[in-house]
Amino acid sequence: MLRLKLNFLLLERNMTAKQLSELTGVRYPTVLDMADNKSKAWSPENLGKIYKALGLESVGELIEYVEDKKTPKA
Repeated sequence: MLRLKLNFLLLERNMTAKQLSELTGVRYPTVLDMADNKSKAWSPENLGKIYKALGLESVGELIEYVEDKKTPKA
């Protein structure tokens, strides 16, 4: 599954979700859900705003692939 590394990026930059929300115009509850990986889908527009605001150089800095922890059904 894909997961955002937003919480880590915010901590690394000593930035709050509220500050990122104000900087990007992305709704605060949306930023919180994205940082906590509670969002099932991400708007490309919001991802782009966050990507630019954090000064990222690669999408891999924001999104990572992790193995699903659910065990496969036999």
